[in-house]
Amino acid sequence: MNQSEITYGRASQALHWSSAILIIIMILLGLIMTRISESGIQVIMYRTHVTIGLIVLVLTIIRLFWLFVHRWLPTPPGLSNLRRLAFKWNHILLYAFLILMLLSGLGMLILSGIGILPVNVTPEAIRDVPPRTMHIFVSKVFILLLLMHLAGVFQYQFKKGDVMSRMGIKWLAKYSPKSKID
Repeated sequence: MNQSEITYGRASQALHWSSAILIIIMILLGLIMTRISESGIQVIMYRTHVTIGLIVLVLTIIRLFWLFVHRWLPTPPGLSNLRRLAFKWNHILLYAFLILMLLSGLGMLILSGIGILPVNVTPEAIRDVPPRTMHIFVSKVFILLLLMHLAGVFQYQFKKGDVMSRMGIKWLAKYSPKSKID
């Protein structure tokens, strides 16, 4: 289904939500796996993290291609110039840091000599690989940008108007201030 002037199409929505869910799982795995003691569970978590990272890399390439073919919707109505600028740059930086995070993770795999197959990943194999420091830093910035994105979305949804419907979450529209006016 094609996108309209106010709603993203089903393909865009599916790409967005599948990426979002996988990224959140990847973040949670990354936070947990680096804090637990070395064990079989930790190795499984590292391998799952890498597997999901490779899937997110493919989805991100598809999403970027999709963005070149289809235009972004205009910013939600009623935003100040500063918030409109923040909206735009948060999205751009989310993509930039996601790509940096994925590439630094890929770099860790390649420079460790284990290749990109998740089955070969172990915590000790990537412990002292140079891109690891960049991966850790970039992941923290990405998490901050993601939290800012979520805060902006929910603040707009519950105080200004319905923004979640354009991404396919129509049941939240009833919690928007506009739905109480109409």
